[in-house]
Amino acid sequence: MTVISCLTMARVGPGQDIEMRDAAGPPDNPNGSRQSLHYNETAVTAENVGAVPPMNVISKEVKWIKKNIRKRQCRLIVEKTPKTDQLPPLRTQYNRAQIETWVVGSGDALCQCGYRKSSHPHTRPHDGFPPDVWNVDANTYSLPTDTFGEVEFVGYGQTERKYVRVDVKTKTNDMLKLMMDIWGLDKPNLLISVTGGAKNFHMKARLKEVFRRGLMKVAKSTGAWIITGGTNTGVMKHVGESVRDYGLTSVSSTPVVAIGIATWGVIQNKQELISKDGNGKWPARYRIEKESKVRESSLDPNHTHFILVDNGTQHDFGVEIPFRAQLEQTVANMKTDTSKDAVSVPIVLLVLQGGPNTLQTVKQAVANNTPIVVVEGSGKAADILAYAYNNSGEEEIEVTDQDGNILTQMRTVFDDALSAEVQEMVQEAYGTKNLVNNCGVVKDCLEKRDLINVFKLGTSIGSQKDIDVPILHALLKANKGQDFHQLRLALAWNRIDIAKSEIFTDDKLWPSGSLDEIMLLAINLNRVDFVEMFLDNGVSLKEFLTVKVLLQLYNSVQKNSMLYTLLQKMKKKSGNKEKYVGLTEVGMLLQYLLGDFYIPIYLKEAYFSRIDTELELDGWSSRPPPEPNFKDGMLGAALVMGNAMAGPVEQYRQDFENPYQELFTWAVLQNRQDMAKLFWKQGKEPTSAALVAFGLMTAMARKTDDCELAKKLHVNADEFCLLSVNVLNECYELDEHKAQDLLVRELDHWGSATCVLIAVETDNKHFISQTACQSLLNSVWMGKLSPDNGTISMLTCVLCPPMLFLLMKYKEIENPDTVPTNTNYNQFETQPKEQSPILPDLFRGEAEASNRNKPLKYNPVQKIYLFYSSPVIIFVHNVLSYLLFLGLFSYVLLIKMAKTVSVQEIILMVWVFSIFAEEIRQSVKTVMSSASKTFQTKLQSYITDKWNVVDVFTILLFVCGMILRFLPYDSTLEVARVVLALNLITFFFRILHIFSVHKELGPKLVMIARMFFDLLYFVIILMVFVVAYAIAAYSILYPNSELSFDLAIAVLRTAYWNLYGELFLDELERKEPECTFNSLLYSNDTLPRCPTQVGSFVVPWLMGLYVLFSNILLLNLLIAMFSFTFQKIQDNTDLHWCFQRYFLIYEYYSRPVLFPPFVLISHLYLIVKWIFTKCCKICVQKEDSDLIKKIPNEREIIQWENVIADAYLTRKELAEAENIDNRINIMHHRMEVLMSKVEDIQDEQQNMTAIQHTSNAAVAPAVAPRPQPSQQTITAKMPPQLERRIVSLEDQMSVTCKALSWIVQSLQENDMSANRAPPNLPELQTHGEIEKKKRKRNEDLALTNIEKKRELHYRSRSSPYSGSNVTRFFVPDELVFWETPFPEYSPVKYLSPEVKANPYWADKEDLIELPPNKRDGKIKFNTFDYVCKVDRTSHLGDYKIVDGLPQNPFGRTGIIGRGLLGRWGPNHAGDPIVTRWKRDNKGQIIKSGGKPLLEFVSIQRTDNQLWSLPGGMCEPGQQIHECLKAEFSEEALGSLITNEDHKKELNAKLDMMFKIGKEVWRGYADDPRNTDNAWLETLVFHYHDDDGSILNNFTLRAGETVEKATWSTASSALQLHGAHLFYLKKVVEKLQAAF
Repeated sequence: MTVISCLTMARVGPGQDIEMRDAAGPPDNPNGSRQSLHYNETAVTAENVGAVPPMNVISKEVKWIKKNIRKRQCRLIVEKTPKTDQLPPLRTQYNRAQIETWVVGSGDALCQCGYRKSSHPHTRPHDGFPPDVWNVDANTYSLPTDTFGEVEFVGYGQTERKYVRVDVKTKTNDMLKLMMDIWGLDKPNLLISVTGGAKNFHMKARLKEVFRRGLMKVAKSTGAWIITGGTNTGVMKHVGESVRDYGLTSVSSTPVVAIGIATWGVIQNKQELISKDGNGKWPARYRIEKESKVRESSLDPNHTHFILVDNGTQHDFGVEIPFRAQLEQTVANMKTDTSKDAVSVPIVLLVLQGGPNTLQTVKQAVANNTPIVVVEGSGKAADILAYAYNNSGEEEIEVTDQDGNILTQMRTVFDDALSAEVQEMVQEAYGTKNLVNNCGVVKDCLEKRDLINVFKLGTSIGSQKDIDVPILHALLKANKGQDFHQLRLALAWNRIDIAKSEIFTDDKLWPSGSLDEIMLLAINLNRVDFVEMFLDNGVSLKEFLTVKVLLQLYNSVQKNSMLYTLLQKMKKKSGNKEKYVGLTEVGMLLQYLLGDFYIPIYLKEAYFSRIDTELELDGWSSRPPPEPNFKDGMLGAALVMGNAMAGPVEQYRQDFENPYQELFTWAVLQNRQDMAKLFWKQGKEPTSAALVAFGLMTAMARKTDDCELAKKLHVNADEFCLLSVNVLNECYELDEHKAQDLLVRELDHWGSATCVLIAVETDNKHFISQTACQSLLNSVWMGKLSPDNGTISMLTCVLCPPMLFLLMKYKEIENPDTVPTNTNYNQFETQPKEQSPILPDLFRGEAEASNRNKPLKYNPVQKIYLFYSSPVIIFVHNVLSYLLFLGLFSYVLLIKMAKTVSVQEIILMVWVFSIFAEEIRQSVKTVMSSASKTFQTKLQSYITDKWNVVDVFTILLFVCGMILRFLPYDSTLEVARVVLALNLITFFFRILHIFSVHKELGPKLVMIARMFFDLLYFVIILMVFVVAYAIAAYSILYPNSELSFDLAIAVLRTAYWNLYGELFLDELERKEPECTFNSLLYSNDTLPRCPTQVGSFVVPWLMGLYVLFSNILLLNLLIAMFSFTFQKIQDNTDLHWCFQRYFLIYEYYSRPVLFPPFVLISHLYLIVKWIFTKCCKICVQKEDSDLIKKIPNEREIIQWENVIADAYLTRKELAEAENIDNRINIMHHRMEVLMSKVEDIQDEQQNMTAIQHTSNAAVAPAVAPRPQPSQQTITAKMPPQLERRIVSLEDQMSVTCKALSWIVQSLQENDMSANRAPPNLPELQTHGEIEKKKRKRNEDLALTNIEKKRELHYRSRSSPYSGSNVTRFFVPDELVFWETPFPEYSPVKYLSPEVKANPYWADKEDLIELPPNKRDGKIKFNTFDYVCKVDRTSHLGDYKIVDGLPQNPFGRTGIIGRGLLGRWGPNHAGDPIVTRWKRDNKGQIIKSGGKPLLEFVSIQRTDNQLWSLPGGMCEPGQQIHECLKAEFSEEALGSLITNEDHKKELNAKLDMMFKIGKEVWRGYADDPRNTDNAWLETLVFHYHDDDGSILNNFTLRAGETVEKATWSTASSALQLHGAHLFYLKKVVEKLQAAF
């Protein structure tokens, strides 16, 4: 952008038009346009692009944002003189002097907010310039934002991203409402905050790939929000590119959410985002410049949402940091879902590269207990933190809590060598500026090692391939010890790998029932892997699945699901007025989907109907209490009242016999395929379960109008169909008889049906066509006849019955002792074959023979019975009988149809009556066996069979014909003849049903039926053309015709017969005198009517087109439809034939032995039998059925089926693992690992080369000047542990060399040396001495750092402020002292709520809220305050009072006010250092490096979890010794001393020890509670028990105000609170102890 554009935009305020200044400005553009930086075309006004929003679409969003979101703008100008040497370089034809004249000389002054005076539209000219102190609170105000909408990045696609400019003081709850309710973001399960380098930096290609892939993987798998700085630089750019790459390759419907939170004042081209009318931009076209301006950055085009934080300033980075931290904390306080077991949204900080601000961010995250993942190898801050973490150690210490329990705890140890190395790395990365602060921040970041996780790219054991695992591991590590919380997190993320590796380890035992709540949550969330893991880890479904749990599952169904709709339909049908759906409705739904044959357990067992769902789920019931039945006496009334008060547990059972089946059914109804397969695999009876699943899913697919859902249901149903078929085939291959038992075994848990019945009723043709099912049908079809009997042999025996004794073969007789007694239930298929009344008990003899263990043989009578009772023989007899019937009917119609009734007609009527009686028997049997409660649904089950409808219609037509036949009218006889002739046609059609037994003819019947429906659809289409042509042609040929019925016939007659080639051309060409135009003549049919002359010419052409379309186009369409139907059936011929064959076999299996008309005898026998049973009330045992049985060894059959199913699944999984795709994936993975190892070897070689160069540089006498540090990386460092190990080895080698030299010298002195000279042993002492010097230098450096940190009061400048989320104004090391000018210094004002409550230990006057002229005299400083009895003098001397406020003598802290301190100025405290020598078990003093080790009493603080000295604030008027003793006793000894005598003795010893204490330090205390106006000053006394006579009698115990207490070994590696390490150092120096 040119200078003109820059200067113009600098003067544009919100709501202003862009205009050019005339005075002293550059030459005007003749076109009035602004020039672009990269383009020469004329640019349109930025405000006009997309300024008018589509109010009908976004009016709600616009209205809400304008009402709730505000921006901030400067209103009081404080002039700031710009430095010309800091002006950004501009590519312009004008020189710098001209620019300065236009900018500065024009009077458009620069305000300290960063904007020009012209950008302050609400400032009046006479306001002038206030004092030279500019403050955000005083100089800015908020107003409704005008910067929001959707931004489109020019050149980066058409995707539009949401953006909004917000005030820095906007409530984070309003922001969440904007993001989730207005923008429509889903609630996150994880919040990933990415921080690091704000400038562009280079990352290794492999690390970049792993970072992007892992970040997107964790975001996709957990539904996370990613929050960054939002600009197109540094780490934000890497994150944006990750989102871009994922968005281009992902097929997920849920996009990754990447939210950029940036400072509004540093956004380049931000004027393009401002709307002129305040209604937002839709879209705002944003252009990213190739070159960024000074202190400005462009937005990243790959983020999805932008929040631009505004505090009224420009070109000030970091404005968004506090706002971002508050927003992240607010998000972290949300719950992942609405359930009671939901966890708060976890947050993790991801660190890449970065500068000092990144270290501060990590420190603040540690203070907030936020897990952190550091990407090692990305450079600078990340590498420094990773190096410090990997090389710092932990020591295990024994501590005592408030209850006196001795616990073990880990504490971070930061030794001197590591401190020196970290300091060198910090200095190399950031220079010496603010060195002490940066090094201190690194140490503070490691105070809680459990929160730090380092990701290092590598292929070695323990290294991770992707960064997603370390991110999730960090969150679990931060919740260490909270197993259930960790489990809920993993469940919310849906990361089973994390749960298995981090939570369900071998050393953890889960109590029974502890996982039930999480199990329920996992089932509801469809977390299949978690459910399987819970089942493998001891969750018992028998105990887990209660009636209440199952009700919760069915009532937690989503309202937009199909299951919810169906359940509500059943609820309405059942008349349920309660709030929830009950199990009865579920049972009704199962029966509704599967059919009346299926009786669910919820309908079979009565107690399910008594379940009070409201009482179960809500704990209260809306049902009226049951009325006591006094007819049953007082006992009955008491039982009723007792049951009403007992609650749900006493009313009905709470568990299920087969819980896997209940959950499997729920999963199938929910269409959760993977969940259903899991429960199918874990449950029993896999074949029947798969068949039921197939039936339910196909039924639901028919019920839905959603094509995608129906398609998915069909796919899932086919999968279960395949499972049932494969399991059945596996069973059949192993044992044919057991497989057939599986097919006919009555399934008590699956609606009292059988596998065959379920398959038939659910139209599962694939299952019925299997060999096992067909073998069973063959066995039923043949009855007791052997399958070896041929067709010719059976026909011969039918025609010549005596031949059956010679030709027929029979099956072997089964031992009756092994044949179970069958109990039949009311199933239409379960009924046995009806027997003839002439059949005696023929098998009594064979039963007696069985009891005598003799071979069983059929006698002649048995053979005759078994032959004629076989379904195949019954079928032959019925076919022959039906053919005779058709012959008789034809004979009567052709010959014997006269007025007098012939014998043949009487026989025909009796024959039809027998057919009618048989049809009644079948219908009664079907209706009575139906499980439906209403007669309508029972009758419906009978009508569903199309052949039953044909039979009923045929019989009714015959009855109508016979009624007309016997009417005493001549005309009715002819009508009867016609009706009976048509009736004969329908009887002939009925014979088609017999063809279904034939393998070739059977499928053809299906084709005819399908083609019939195709023909109906075709006729509908055809009639459009026929009617259109017929009316058009007739109206042209014969206009003005009279309305009559004959007219309708005449109109359609010609057009219809044209389809068959009858063109009626003679009628079209007819002329007078063959026809007439006289209406009288053609109306009385004297002559036909002549067509019009126009019609004779037009209609033939119109008929030609009509015939062309109808005969060629439409008829060929019909042929194509028929061909498709034919081919579709032909490809599945076996399936259709096998399926039809079942119905035929079942029909003749259940028919009586006698055929029509002799079947009337069987019917008479059944009627007599039924009357006898009802009148005498005798229970007649029903015969066995071959289609449903009670298997005696049922348990064994079930176990056998389960074993085979498991074996099949195992082989299937192995086969899938061995396929070519898996092998290719394995080879690809191995190649990736191999390439990674090669890269690791190269990296290690480079690191070793760098270490070698570093070592050579250390040994070299002349050291070259240090090269300038790289902008991206830091020099590789040898780990201190490795360095110490090498030094140890060198020392050992040196000793070895000396020993060898002594041996050689001894041999030479004794003349035992060899002839040649001895080898020269290397001198190895040089490097060892250097290392000793280096160690000494590190120790001195560590002590110096302690001094420097105290001098620069590092702890007093640390953020966040203790006990709050307040961030101090950043004060660099070099700007700490008041003498150093710091004009930008704008400290934060803070007063804690505790102090604001005016406790007794705090000053009542809040001086900072008073004007400066009213502060004087309120409090007397630098003297003893007798009013408050507070010593306000300082150990350092007099301190300054500025504007009535005391000034911290050590310098700036970044906060004004009192904070947590009660007194203005110095707050006096005391810190006792109680020490003793560290001794071993024998009482000897332990030494290190020749110096004794010193132990001191330390306590762990509750506010920041740091270890510190037991000290505290002095009460007004309290002596220092009393204060120290009281604080020591309160914090380190607790209330352990209960014996009064012992307490007096110990108090005496304490008094003696505290009296001999020596002062160590008196002065300023570097404490995180210090502010600019209030600080701590301490008096440190040392109390040493040299021989242990006093302190050995004390048992440390944490007091109420601390967490733990312990004896700690004095060391410079400790991390102590405030300046306590400095005080400890003084004591150690005094006692000359090891440090």
